[in-house]
Amino acid sequence: MIDASEFVAGALCLDFINTVGGTRAGVHTDKLETYGDLLDWAVLGGALTRADAARLGRYAADEPDTAGKVLMAAKAFREALHAVFAAQASQDVAPKPALDLVNAWIGQSLAHARLVVREGEGFAWGWDRADAPDAPLWAIARDAGELLTKGPLDRLTECASDTCGWLFLDSTKNHSRRWCDMRGCGNRDKVRRYRQRPEPRA
Repeated sequence: MIDASEFVAGALCLDFINTVGGTRAGVHTDKLETYGDLLDWAVLGGALTRADAARLGRYAADEPDTAGKVLMAAKAFREALHAVFAAQASQDVAPKPALDLVNAWIGQSLAHARLVVREGEGFAWGWDRADAPDAPLWAIARDAGELLTKGPLDRLTECASDTCGWLFLDSTKNHSRRWCDMRGCGNRDKVRRYRQRPEPRA
């Protein structure tokens, strides 16, 4: 189930990476089991309006094979993003195949990007169409490009839990954030440390 409380990374593209729970090399869960899950996530993340998601949901019902292919492409894009940002977090060189795929999605998203005028708000970024089945991924790709080129990449870190691989931007003043979420990984660590305390002597 897609939960708004799981948007804790500080960047849309990182929250997208974090739709895999647990470590990718070990036990993990995938929040994006269906194309509908992708639409729900995109709405919660602000990458898609509810009206556009409803239209794409109807399209997916009529074209399930196409929707399935987009979901597979979305997961491949997600893993490429993870490879690039995980390398950045550990100060390694991003794998070229992953970077090439990320670049391809950035190029596709920018090809659809348009300036739109919002009444009372001036100009904002929008899209030339929102009825394309891969439209949910455009905002993610643009966000990834912005984060990789403008940062703050010095704030990029990985959750300290050995059972979690989530990435996030540490916005604390002294770079002290260790957990993706104190209610989850942080609380479990506190419980673990409490249980490991030596028993008091009689």
